[in-house]
Amino acid sequence: MIKGLLKKFLPEHSIEFLSVHFHRAKSYGLSVVMPRRHLRQIKKIKNKERIRVVFLAIHGSVWKYDSVFERMVRDPYFEPEILVCPDFLYGEDQMLSEMYKTFEHFKTKGYKVRKSRRDDGSWLPLSDLSPDLVVFTNPHELTVPPYYAKAYSRYLTIYVPYFFMATVHATEGAFSTPMLNAMWRIYWPHQFAYGAFNALSQGDGMRSSRLTGYPAVEALLTPNHKLSSQAWKSQSGKKKIIYAPHHSITNDESSLSTFLRLGVSIKKIAEHHYQQVQWSFKPHPHLKPRLYLHPAWGKERTDQYFAFWESQEHTQLNEGEYDDLFTQSDAIIHDCSSFIAEYAVTRKPALYLLSESSQALEFVNEFGECALQTYDTASSAPEINKFILNVVRDKNTQRREKTTCFDEYLSEFYGSEMPSDRILKDIKVALGVSPLANQNRG
Repeated sequence: MIKGLLKKFLPEHSIEFLSVHFHRAKSYGLSVVMPRRHLRQIKKIKNKERIRVVFLAIHGSVWKYDSVFERMVRDPYFEPEILVCPDFLYGEDQMLSEMYKTFEHFKTKGYKVRKSRRDDGSWLPLSDLSPDLVVFTNPHELTVPPYYAKAYSRYLTIYVPYFFMATVHATEGAFSTPMLNAMWRIYWPHQFAYGAFNALSQGDGMRSSRLTGYPAVEALLTPNHKLSSQAWKSQSGKKKIIYAPHHSITNDESSLSTFLRLGVSIKKIAEHHYQQVQWSFKPHPHLKPRLYLHPAWGKERTDQYFAFWESQEHTQLNEGEYDDLFTQSDAIIHDCSSFIAEYAVTRKPALYLLSESSQALEFVNEFGECALQTYDTASSAPEINKFILNVVRDKNTQRREKTTCFDEYLSEFYGSEMPSDRILKDIKVALGVSPLANQNRG
């Protein structure tokens, strides 16, 4: 039965892995979906005039929730705020640095935000914020239990994926986890993810799942989007190209990263084209700490590499949000899973770098295949150089003019009603509030 369901939603090469994953989760006794608990929690807040919503944020650089948060700020029914949580993967120094940077990021935006680390070194209890609804912005167990397992077991929780789920790499291990099965609501970005979770989830996946589209790209699709910053250095007449490497610098088959093979070559290409191109280096936030630990790189070499991009007249380092960076750019070169679809939204020239384990493009799911129809691909420095020359000469027009299944996806989910509208409407209806009541504070 499980394989029959999978065939409706998944590429053939993913079926065996996910089937095994499902039965393994079942054997571990991971049935943590508790509808009665959710009903009790809903009953407590259903008659409230306002509800307190706490977003658990770990990295400002992968914060994808501006449209949802800002709509909640404008809606009198919601009282949203952000709690900056720690990432323990790379030691205390990196954790504290990232927490400080993330806190300052939200303060600069004018958002209501709190630090989870108190002055005495203890963690702020989530109960001190009295949340009615907790929003998870990352599904992985990166942080301390009060902001992970204890949070999803004690509060009414929702999850909006922080990535576009365009690759098998991003989805094979992402379903039927205790965290996802504990959610009251999950707002999926597209049919592939929605269908896969409903086929694999422990318990009733349909109960928690909603298909809304991906709110993170709303700004990229809004013609009158107000830029919050001038994202690029002012340099007349140059093309603006983003280089965004992934963090998975391993040699196993799950790695998307091409950085160890092509990172130095792209730096040399950037130096060669300094008169025609200005560059943004937009690394995944985990790339630097992983390079610190890599035997061929280490801290000194990594810092020198990052310093090059930060210091040259024709280059810049961007480690935060990137809506304005994307909007003002001319092209991108990357090997990140989420950016496959996010940048495809712009329909600007895009080059995907193929790792040695992904030459046949088997790493993308059906949705990712649609997004990659808007891309060129490369696996060597000469191919990258050719792409850059085409950008400089404005010859990357063929793919942008071709209508793809990705355009069909965009027309279905992004129009007069956006994903963030659907999310707020669903929450309000589920809690017994008219979706049209008191929509804007003005």
